[in-house]
Amino acid sequence: MVAKKSALDALRSQVLSKTGAEERVEVNQRHLIDKILARYSAEYVVYRELMQNSDDAGAKGIEIVFETATSNPQETVPNLNAKITRVLFKNNGMDFRPEDWNRLKKIAEGNPDESKIGAFGVGFYSLFSICEEPFVSSGKECMAFYWRNDQLYAKRAPVPDDEEQTDSWTTFLLDLREPMDMLNMDEFAPFLARSLGFTANLRDISVYLNHHRLLNISKKMREPRPMTLPKTMYMTSPQKIFTLKSVDLQSVQLDATRLEVSRWLGEVTTTTTTIFLRTASGHLDVKVSKQFSNEMERTTKKYPPSQTAIQILYVGHDEKQASAENKTIFKDLVPFPEQGRIFIGFPTHQTTGFSSHVAGRFIPTVERESLDFVDKCLQVWNHELLCMAGLLSRALYEDELSQIGNLYNEMILAHQKPDQPDDEATATAREWLEKRALHALQAFQFHPSTPSPLVGHYTDAYFFRMSTLGLSILSSHGVKQLDKVRIPEPTMASFLTNLPTIPTNVYTGSQKFIEKMEKAGKVQKITFKDILMELENRTLTETQMVAMLKWWIDFKSKFIIPESDTSAFFQLALVCSGESVKPLSTLKWFVNPKLTPIDMPLPPNTLPYDITKTFTQPELSKISGSWQELSLLEWTKFIVNDPDMETSPNFAEKVLLVLSRSWAQLPESSQRAIVAMLSQKKCIPTKYGMKLPNESYFKSVTLFPDLPVMVFTKQPVEKLLASMGARKSVELQLVFDRLVNAGSWDHMQLVKYLTSVRDTLSSGEMKRLKATSIFPREDLSRPPTPPPKTDSDPPTSSTPPPPLPVRRYAANTLYVPSEVLADLGLPVIEWKGRWRATSDEAKLLLELGLLTHPSLDVVLGLTSAPTEKDIRAKALTYLLENFKTLYTSQYTPSKVKVAFLPTTKPDVLETPDGCYYSPACSVMDFPVLREDLRHYAVMLGIRESPLPARLLERLSKNRPETKAKAQQMFEFLGRFQGDFQHHHWSTLRSLAFIPLDDSGQKYVEPQNCYFDKKDSAFHPDLLTTVDFGKTANLFLKACGVKEEPTPVELTQLVIRSPHDFLNRNGGVENYKSILRQIASHMHVIRTQKALVNEMIKSPFLLGEKRISQDTEDPEGGEGEDSANMGQVVVQYKLARASEIYLIDDTVLQQIFTPLSAPIESHLEALYESLGSTWISKQVKENNRPQGALAATRRSENLQELIVERAPLLLSDHPANRLNYTLDWLTTKLKVRQVPEILLRREFVPTGATHTESTTACIVQDQSRAYFLLVTPKGDMDYFDIADALAKLLLKKKKLNDSIWWSSLLSSSLMSLKRKGFQVDRILNAKKAEVARIEAAAKADAAAAAQAAANALGPKQAADYLAQLKEVFPDCDPGFLMDAISRETQDHVQRVTMKLLDSGYPRIAKPEKSVAPPVPGSFPVPDPNVSTISTLPPASPVTANQSSSTGGSGSGGSFFNRLKTWGRETVIGKPADGVATGIEKPSLVTKPTSTPPPPPSPPTNSVVKAFAPDYQQNLQQSLKAAVSNCRSNGRDDIRSEPTASTVSEVLTSSYCDVKPGHQLNFAGHAGELEFYLDKGVDADEIMTKENLTSLARFVRLLMVLAQDVFNLVPETMHVYYDPEGSTIAFNRGGALFFNWRYYVALGHDEGAGSGKKQVQGRTITARDEAMIYWFFTMAHELAHNFVGDHNSKHEFYFSSFCEQYLPSLMVAMAKAPESTTAVSSPAITAPNIMDTPVPN
Repeated sequence: MVAKKSALDALRSQVLSKTGAEERVEVNQRHLIDKILARYSAEYVVYRELMQNSDDAGAKGIEIVFETATSNPQETVPNLNAKITRVLFKNNGMDFRPEDWNRLKKIAEGNPDESKIGAFGVGFYSLFSICEEPFVSSGKECMAFYWRNDQLYAKRAPVPDDEEQTDSWTTFLLDLREPMDMLNMDEFAPFLARSLGFTANLRDISVYLNHHRLLNISKKMREPRPMTLPKTMYMTSPQKIFTLKSVDLQSVQLDATRLEVSRWLGEVTTTTTTIFLRTASGHLDVKVSKQFSNEMERTTKKYPPSQTAIQILYVGHDEKQASAENKTIFKDLVPFPEQGRIFIGFPTHQTTGFSSHVAGRFIPTVERESLDFVDKCLQVWNHELLCMAGLLSRALYEDELSQIGNLYNEMILAHQKPDQPDDEATATAREWLEKRALHALQAFQFHPSTPSPLVGHYTDAYFFRMSTLGLSILSSHGVKQLDKVRIPEPTMASFLTNLPTIPTNVYTGSQKFIEKMEKAGKVQKITFKDILMELENRTLTETQMVAMLKWWIDFKSKFIIPESDTSAFFQLALVCSGESVKPLSTLKWFVNPKLTPIDMPLPPNTLPYDITKTFTQPELSKISGSWQELSLLEWTKFIVNDPDMETSPNFAEKVLLVLSRSWAQLPESSQRAIVAMLSQKKCIPTKYGMKLPNESYFKSVTLFPDLPVMVFTKQPVEKLLASMGARKSVELQLVFDRLVNAGSWDHMQLVKYLTSVRDTLSSGEMKRLKATSIFPREDLSRPPTPPPKTDSDPPTSSTPPPPLPVRRYAANTLYVPSEVLADLGLPVIEWKGRWRATSDEAKLLLELGLLTHPSLDVVLGLTSAPTEKDIRAKALTYLLENFKTLYTSQYTPSKVKVAFLPTTKPDVLETPDGCYYSPACSVMDFPVLREDLRHYAVMLGIRESPLPARLLERLSKNRPETKAKAQQMFEFLGRFQGDFQHHHWSTLRSLAFIPLDDSGQKYVEPQNCYFDKKDSAFHPDLLTTVDFGKTANLFLKACGVKEEPTPVELTQLVIRSPHDFLNRNGGVENYKSILRQIASHMHVIRTQKALVNEMIKSPFLLGEKRISQDTEDPEGGEGEDSANMGQVVVQYKLARASEIYLIDDTVLQQIFTPLSAPIESHLEALYESLGSTWISKQVKENNRPQGALAATRRSENLQELIVERAPLLLSDHPANRLNYTLDWLTTKLKVRQVPEILLRREFVPTGATHTESTTACIVQDQSRAYFLLVTPKGDMDYFDIADALAKLLLKKKKLNDSIWWSSLLSSSLMSLKRKGFQVDRILNAKKAEVARIEAAAKADAAAAAQAAANALGPKQAADYLAQLKEVFPDCDPGFLMDAISRETQDHVQRVTMKLLDSGYPRIAKPEKSVAPPVPGSFPVPDPNVSTISTLPPASPVTANQSSSTGGSGSGGSFFNRLKTWGRETVIGKPADGVATGIEKPSLVTKPTSTPPPPPSPPTNSVVKAFAPDYQQNLQQSLKAAVSNCRSNGRDDIRSEPTASTVSEVLTSSYCDVKPGHQLNFAGHAGELEFYLDKGVDADEIMTKENLTSLARFVRLLMVLAQDVFNLVPETMHVYYDPEGSTIAFNRGGALFFNWRYYVALGHDEGAGSGKKQVQGRTITARDEAMIYWFFTMAHELAHNFVGDHNSKHEFYFSSFCEQYLPSLMVAMAKAPESTTAVSSPAITAPNIMDTPVPN
């Protein structure tokens, strides 16, 4: 390996010395500059570099001018939207020197001047990031840069001496590579302000847009103040590179003036902002080794300076308060509370770790955004400089705290008083200094710095290391070192007033920092030693002592305290006890004021009560286990030695009272000890002075006045005195002797005496005492007895009057001495003093029979009349107050018959059963308990309200006379709905108690009236309506009043006054609605047989009489009424069902114009159930064919068509509706042709007749064979054919059946297939038939060839003709010759058989003279024609149904008929060949026939020409279906999904699924009813945007309904469901459309749906929507004919589309504004369009 390295060294030496050609390394300068700029990606890097160069050049000011391509000097408002094309950067620093010009064009050759910031020589080239060829002018020279390929060149030249070119400013001209937007001043201005923070020379920056100055920032600095550095600080960096020599503090003011332009209003405003800062500049000496200096020079192209400076920009609390808000352009210059940044002339991305900026000669990375910690040499340099930053920040912080300390001494300490709270001025000063100190502390709290965490780490570490003393901090006693201060403890703050602690506000605001310091051991919490030191130095006040003891309880519960510490604590804690100060350790007792008085002398070792009163006994025991509660025994031991005990009655009484309070709770041993001490003391005050206890008598002993009776202000406990030896009585014998000798006695003394000897009395003596009248009754009218005279009273001069005799009573006749009982007038015993029921005297008297209370009967007697009013009141009060304790067991409310309860009516008393306590009962005149007694109601058994039976009884007797009174009563009765039983409701329904007016005369039963509703469908005069308000109506509803009549009731009302309902209730349409309701509920009404019979007899059904206005002017001219031709006037009349006819044939209706029922299925069922008959059953029809029957090509084609279409004709009809089967129709029915058919109709009820020509009929010959006869005139009339077939085949024919079948016969198979009919089998059969015909044609060709060979000669043909003429002499010879020529063999035989089978044309004979025919009658029968009978046919023949296919048919499609729409014959105008008003005679075959005679005069028979036309009948049916649509009437919809099997003849069956709906009526959308799915929240759906969309949908439906289909708006309904699959549905003629699909399909033009181009035409969302919903509406209208989705429905759907398509095209051509608008909402229901919606 070593050998290989030597070889390589030798090879390199050889190349460098001798061999090889020397080549210059070339650099692509453009690529090099681009890559340099890639590292200069910071924002505004160009301006940063130019500003740094300006500051290095000593510039005081700079100007940045942004120029636009066009500039107007007269412009007053700057155009901030214009594009910038050029930037001028100017500074007033020193001119470029030659070395500066040389260095400017060199890359990576930095400024060698160590005092300058530039280090790498690449900053200038940042200009190339925005321009291609910068131009520089400075002093008298200039330099231009330009590119040649990828190499950069520069030209330097002198500046001309002319005046325009001379400028003392250095200028950089930058033509932008691409025009740019004006810089955002909200970001650019803060950048400039931040850059001005640490500039050494730069003081002013101005920014211009053309000639408008947008911004000016100026910097003002005061004279610096030298900072005194404490000697305890280390002034040298760790590796001795830097030494801090001095620090200057300088105040800085920055002012910014900004021109702001409103981009919208163009207004120009000027704002000025000012901030105040402080800069601390530390002057450093630099000392490095030569090696280090060389390494620095190699890296930075500069030697380290011998001196440098480091600066900190600090914003104090006061400066921050005085500066503008932190949201201005100076927001980055005042970082607090965020981190500051490192400035290297200008700010970098590197943060400092604390809330101040730091500027210094740091060495950055090339892009100048962070410090270089990679290069070893630069890492040392930056580390050492950061250490000095930590030192300077510590010096700055200590200086700030020093100033705060001086202010504290001046403003607080000088005015502070010990143990006194701060006054207002001192508190304000303290708060200000705490905020200032907290701000300083927060400003110098260190956090991780970014992007390099080393910066924050170094500054933080050396902030604390660079001083030998602890960090200064403001404490409760001024500024002190941190280790001399304690962390505050709220529980100790009130008693540790001398210990310096961190103020609470300062601690709360810097808690994390303090906790960090605590972990580092630089500060600690308060220790127990601190507390002992505090106690040793001063005596606590009582308040402080209480606080300390509370702390001690908590402290002792958390920690185990050594006995020595506890002993020291109690020895040092001093308490002021009276005038002396004692340690806690010398105290033993604490006072319980409930036992021991605090206002009397206490033992000297007792704790002051003011201290112990805030603690509970357990808490005091926790403080010291030796402390005990001062007991009465210990207190007595102390107090008995007091001299006042035997000399002061008051003092002795107080002592005895204290002992009395707790005597019963004292232990027996304590009682004995106390009695032993007191019995030897003269401590009992008597009226004869202080006595020993055994020498004194109780005050109650009054038998003798000369006894030493106790004299107490307040009597002590008797037990205590008795225990001490005090006497309660005298000897019994003495008492007896004195009372007997006196001749009279004091019963009070006697009672006391008897009480004392009660145990010695026998039962006999007790019995005698009970019966003896011993006791006087108290007489309140007597004056009070004077007190007994004593020896001390002065003698009286006059003799007292003799005493009055006293009447005495037995104890059982008197009551206890009670003022209450005396007030009631009851005899009470005379008693002196207070009566105590528990005393022995009372017990004795009670034992003798003394009454304690009156009985219930006595009390009730006192409370009722005729007792005096005041006694009644007192007696009632007594009863109520003592009810629960005395009378509950005796009291039964129902048994009390005494009226003693006051009611709200004055002087009216009631029994408990006769009154109620609810005030509402007064509404019905029930007695109501007086208000002040109602809270006793439950106790007295008084009901709140009457029982239902009482309510009904009162209602029936006292009916309300006015509506207002009724409303009150009904609201009251409504409260008891839950109490009423079924029989009560039954009574109320039939009880006439509802007033109709205020007369008090008209009443109605609930079952016969209804609620008055504003939106009622009935006129108010038709129903008896009531309305008593919401609450009352609820009660009436329960009684039987209904919202509206039930179906049965409605029917009864209508049949009794049908004309009123018709005339007063909105006319015909509303009356029809009522009939529809009756019809829909006939299943209920039918159960009322009597009502049904009444309906049959009543003329209440609405009949229609249709009168056609189609009479023409006989002269053929056009009159005034020609415009009314073809119109029908409908007249309405009320009649019985038997007088009205059901229309199953509109032709008969138009002919005979009977009184007919409306063409609605529901109403027809109603009319028919009540006796109306179908018009077809009342008309006799007689078809009379004219001429001979013949089989022609026309009849044969029709026969084939019927056979072919027979399966389609019978597909929708079950077997029970058919008279004949499919097999019968295809095999038995024959089709023949006759010249003419006359149809005579007779309306049986009136006898009116009508005769006209028709084109088809069914006849039956004598053999009962059926023939379908048709006439040869004109096109085939498929309607007449279908009508004739329907009459024959169907048991009950309807007009729709004829129209349906005519369509099936007239439409081509392909047209039917397009409409959904399954005709594939028929088409396949036709193909097979074509193949068969082709095969037959080939066979016929062969036969023809054979026939040609066997052709008849003229003679043979004449022979055959002669033979046939013999058999058929009346047959046309030409017809016979043609028949002979068709046969190939057996000519005569075959022709004969055919003619006999099918008939033949006969030769007309000369007519005989006959009478002219009567108009309307049939012609005389032709004897040569077989007699045939007309319909109705015979009974149907039962046969098995079979399906078969027929041959091909003819007839145009439905769309082909649309082309001839309007050209067909209309109803009411005669077709060609049809007589008008006169019967046409029979047709004959020969032209030589005699013309018919003129018509006879008309008779009374109805003779009218009528030519039914298929298209016209179809149109009428479609219009009828439209008119049959109805309103849903706001009914909620509850339908379940159904599925039915639909069978088609030519296809397999399929399942027709109909979804269910659960919809609730929600209101009106315009004129349309709106429904919501029951699971939908209306508030969520009815938003403002949704209502707008709904309005557009309603508008679209209204256009289709009114302008296209001529539908009434009431028949249209809109609904919304969230998930249903139904787009629309038809509910019995009510059409419903789903709003959700309108939105989902993109039809809402307001929702932003775009336009489409279709074949060059623009299709809007509205066009698409109209087309889509037009077909939807046609689909639902077709359901008025057919419920299932089958081929028949498809036919009607197509018919609707073809009929109304022109109207749709007209409506689409109109402008949206010209179409029918949504009319104003109905008043009868809420309109959701007007409903307020949530925002």
